[in-house]
Amino acid sequence: MNHLALYKRSLDLENHLLVVRGNIAPVIAGMNDYHARHGIEPPRPALEPLIRELLASTALGALSLAERESWGWSLTFEGMDTGFFAGIEPEGMMCVRAREAETSKASIMVQRQKAGLPMTQSHIRPQTASPRDMVEQYFAEVAQTRVRLEISGAGDGILVHALPGGRFDIVEAIGPGGLLRCFDSAAAAGRLRELGEVVLFYECRCSDEMILDMILGMPEPDRQELFGDLPRIGIECPRCGRRYTMARTDLSVH
Repeated sequence: MNHLALYKRSLDLENHLLVVRGNIAPVIAGMNDYHARHGIEPPRPALEPLIRELLASTALGALSLAERESWGWSLTFEGMDTGFFAGIEPEGMMCVRAREAETSKASIMVQRQKAGLPMTQSHIRPQTASPRDMVEQYFAEVAQTRVRLEISGAGDGILVHALPGGRFDIVEAIGPGGLLRCFDSAAAAGRLRELGEVVLFYECRCSDEMILDMILGMPEPDRQELFGDLPRIGIECPRCGRRYTMARTDLSVH
C-alpha cells in the first residue's frame, strides 16, 4: 500500500508527558489518489490547508489514547459555507469529506466507539475556526485532559498530553511554534522513550455491501421514496463522497 504515514508515540519520563509525533502529508497524497481512483471531486484549493490541519489534528488526538477507537468528527465553523467530516479507524484508516453547510451554525459532534461497546457522542461549540484548537478544546471540555497540539503548514504535527502528575506547565511555557523543536531536541538527546509506531493511510470503510445494508435498514416507505419510479439510483457515501449505483433488483435478492 502506498502513502503510509508513520506516527510515533513516546514518553517523556522526567516530566510524565506523552508525545505523539508524525506528518500527515502521505495521508493527503493518499486522499488525492483515492479521489482520482473513484472519480470524487476534490475539495476546493482554498480548503486544502484546513483539511490538512483537520486530518493532522484528529490523527494526533486519536493516537494519544492508549486503546484504539473509531472516531468521527462532524464540524461546521462560524461564517463558513462548508462543513466537514473526518473519520479515523483503529487500523489506521482515515477519510475526510467537505460538504455544504449553513454559515450561521457552528458546531462539533464527536462520535467515539471501542470495539464491542456502544458509541458515545459529544457536542461542543467551537471557539475558533481552527481544527487544532477544536481538538484541544474537545480534550479539555469532554475528556477533561490537558493536551497541546502544534502543526506546521506542511502537515508536520505533535501532540503533548499530560499524564497523571505530569509537568504540563513546561508545555504551556513553550512559545508558539516551539513545541516541535523542543520535543524533537528531546528525542535527539535521548530524553524520550519510544512506545511504538502507528501507520495511518487514506481509505474509507464503505463498500457495495455497506451501502446496500444501509438501504435495507431503511423503513419500506423511505426506500420507496428513495427510488421513486427509477430502476436504479446513485448514492454517495456520507463519509468520503464515493458514489455507488444501486438497482431496485439488488434489494429483491436480499
